[in-house]
Amino acid sequence: MALNPTVSAVLFDLDGTLLDTAPDLVFAANAALAEADIPPRSVDELKPCISGGIAVMLRCALNEDDKSALFQRVLQRTLELYQVHVADRTRFFDGVELVLDELERRGIPWGIVTNKMSRFTDPLLAKLNLADRTDCIISGDTTAEKKPHPLPLLEASRRLQRAPKECVYVGDAPGDVEAGRRAGMTTLTALYGYIAADQEPCNWGADGLLTAPGDLLLWLDGALP
Repeated sequence: MALNPTVSAVLFDLDGTLLDTAPDLVFAANAALAEADIPPRSVDELKPCISGGIAVMLRCALNEDDKSALFQRVLQRTLELYQVHVADRTRFFDGVELVLDELERRGIPWGIVTNKMSRFTDPLLAKLNLADRTDCIISGDTTAEKKPHPLPLLEASRRLQRAPKECVYVGDAPGDVEAGRRAGMTTLTALYGYIAADQEPCNWGADGLLTAPGDLLLWLDGALP
């Protein structure tokens, strides 16, 4: 068990926290943009927009009203391409697999709470051998609300059979911190995730900051504030 007496389960955001999904998301977006004769965007340019979802990412790529026919056409094509290439380039962030191994060794249940829809989440986790490994998967369409609403996190704690106050939620966006706090959970911000240079995660109100995935273990052991 963790030495931190308040935590007995860990919940992770997916994109930008557990997995580096940006390469596949940006590939799908750029392929759709190319079909519309629009120049590609770099991974670094679009990465900070990913936490908001594919539509938000495309708003960063297109100077176009999101109700326009062009935007909707590019959006639908991006979704189609991403579903086909959901796990071609996606990888664990360095150190994440060791963290999961250690959580399992300690007998600490862990789960995933993401706004990514299940049609993307399920095949992605299956291809990375996480579907049968995690104790809980909450996708964007699992509950009636998405983050920053607390309902997905409350459903996760229910499935893990842990009180919300016994769970810590790790994410890389302000909405992750808000959702966790509203659910009554401890929150940690993954600074290694998809955070824009002009954002100030130290002001989001999280209970702690993780420079690297392995810092979670230090935090659980009380060695990191």
